[in-house]
Amino acid sequence: MFTCSTRQDQFQTYVLQNESGQTYIEVVPERGCIISKYVHNAEPIFYLEQETLDDPAKNVRGGNPILFPISSYLVDETYYYNDSAYQLKQHGFARNLAGKVVSTHADEAGASITLEMTHNEETLARYPFHFTLTMKYTLDADGLTVTATVVNQDDKTMPFYLGYHPYFYAPDKNKIELRIPSTAYADLEPNSMTNDRFNFDQTVSNVIYDQLQSNASEMIDHARNLKVTLIADDYYQYIVLWALEGSPFVCIEPWMAPVNGMNVNKGVQLVEAKQAHTSTIHIKVESIRQG
Repeated sequence: MFTCSTRQDQFQTYVLQNESGQTYIEVVPERGCIISKYVHNAEPIFYLEQETLDDPAKNVRGGNPILFPISSYLVDETYYYNDSAYQLKQHGFARNLAGKVVSTHADEAGASITLEMTHNEETLARYPFHFTLTMKYTLDADGLTVTATVVNQDDKTMPFYLGYHPYFYAPDKNKIELRIPSTAYADLEPNSMTNDRFNFDQTVSNVIYDQLQSNASEMIDHARNLKVTLIADDYYQYIVLWALEGSPFVCIEPWMAPVNGMNVNKGVQLVEAKQAHTSTIHIKVESIRQG
């Protein structure tokens, strides 16, 4: 049996968990509807710096931040729509919006929570569209499913490209194996790849893959005998890796568009007036036994 409950921390937190309490997620609506924690069979899957969650002036470092209406960054933080210039900071603004809970559900098979974020005066100044972003998180014995529905409430076509920034916990990065379904990549930070392997041994490493040959990316944690598989819809044509030296995480980020996507017109999704766009990612966790 799965359950859904709430508790009051710095912010109200929703906890979806199984009967033993060893598999659960925590969701904080006021902090960009983020999944702040994910634990599977008592093993942390997401990393979290709690102090960044507690401080609304900071971007949360950890969990699974939502990147909307853009992922990555724009050159000079600027894009153009109908010959007018607009500014958007890196990864958009969804992670800084307060959301609300629409519904929750729990039964023998799993638990889910549906949340909603929408436009306001501040977002309209930077992104001139009336929208609703609905996030549904479903937890079951197989893993975690994240479904995003972008609704265009406006009377004009709305461009966007979604992404996620999951921080996967990696206590010993020397024993992490990454399997990305592509050999085509570009460094976003110099020397991020050495001999076609991701470089954990510099201050910042950041690389983007395209020409994906499948929908599944894997992190094998040999220290914990775990395999974490991220499966993304076809809309997500890019996988980004990001890591910081000395921090026990690696980010495996599914993006719909590359760097500067709005300006280079790659990966941009166009939602017609009064229509919706839905996409899904799934995170599957398995124990592996090594001989």
